[in-house]
Amino acid sequence: MRKWWLDRGVLVHGNLVLKCEYHADGIRHKSHKLKHLLQGLSLLAVLFASPSYAVNWSDVTLNGYFSFEYEKNVSGEPEGDTNGSFDLDLFDLVINFNVSDNFRIATDLTWEHGAATEEDFGNVAVEYAFGEYTFNRGFKLRAGKMFTNFGIYNEIHTAKPATLTVKEPLSTNKNNKLGSEFRFYPRWNVGIAAVGDFIFMDRDFDYVVQLSNGEDEETNPYEEDVNTSKALGARVRGDVSDVLQLGASFYKDHINSDYDDDGDLLARARIASYGVQVRWSPYELFQTEFEYVAGTVKRDDTEKISRKAYTVMFSSELTEEVTPYLRIEMLEPNTDVSDDQGMLTIVGVNWQITTNAFLKFELNSTDTEEANAKFEGQDFKEFKASLSVGF
Repeated sequence: MRKWWLDRGVLVHGNLVLKCEYHADGIRHKSHKLKHLLQGLSLLAVLFASPSYAVNWSDVTLNGYFSFEYEKNVSGEPEGDTNGSFDLDLFDLVINFNVSDNFRIATDLTWEHGAATEEDFGNVAVEYAFGEYTFNRGFKLRAGKMFTNFGIYNEIHTAKPATLTVKEPLSTNKNNKLGSEFRFYPRWNVGIAAVGDFIFMDRDFDYVVQLSNGEDEETNPYEEDVNTSKALGARVRGDVSDVLQLGASFYKDHINSDYDDDGDLLARARIASYGVQVRWSPYELFQTEFEYVAGTVKRDDTEKISRKAYTVMFSSELTEEVTPYLRIEMLEPNTDVSDDQGMLTIVGVNWQITTNAFLKFELNSTDTEEANAKFEGQDFKEFKASLSVGF
């Protein structure tokens, strides 16, 4: 059966084995910092070439991803891409340096949308970079920039070959793009984490607990925390049977939410999110995936807002290479508002054209209600396609 899964930090798909570590939703600071990042990478290459900084390449693993996309609005309101555009979505390198038997440095470096720093096009980012010390299989400590480990998709959102669809879900992962003011959880974080996996009743389980700066829209949260509050997040998941995997996540933070034109703080907000995830494969060629996220946002100057979302996907392998799928997403940005809901329905097919390379074709139908902050009741359909490769 053709299937992706995450096994103790290793992403496996068929014959492809990739080190897959974890990304949190902050603001990516671009512009002049991009050149500094590239200069740093060049310096790193020089150091590796120098005898005084010799590297045993048998202790280094290099993997990565490539994604090329096309999308076009094909009917409805003129939202999304009305012209039809090609997009060099990303070129991504995943590097692990095994410093010793118990300690490693892991990093994910990405170049998005044909990055060209001279023209300030695209984005260059350190998706994650952390050190990890292993005490034993059940307890490891990490320190650095990491993915926020919440739900199914956040930690694999750069691993495009790992997903059947062209994009990860909006409703439960990038809900600000479907009508929410704040995401349920940030994409990245900087801090410390305890991770591990264990056997319980002859079944595999894993856990993550993260303490971080959280996020902020005005300063670099990967360098400085703008308040005394620390964000806390965790996830546990396990294979409760041969055909069923269950998981649960939570994330809490107290962020600076509003600034005036001079950068002075106007208001703070408390964010709390909780999620459950299910992967069920009752038959060898049929899979069901479900994720539900709910939570609250409480600003200093407003009443508490409750919100919820779900994503459900059905897929079936017609052959070893061809897998059609149906995904339905729903977001309710404020449960006290009756007409702000957003819905996204995706019908598509994933075709493995060769080892570790996939073509994806799909039709995305977006339907929203009038009070939806993103689309204000404008409904439309988009055709999307992509080439995703893992190496």
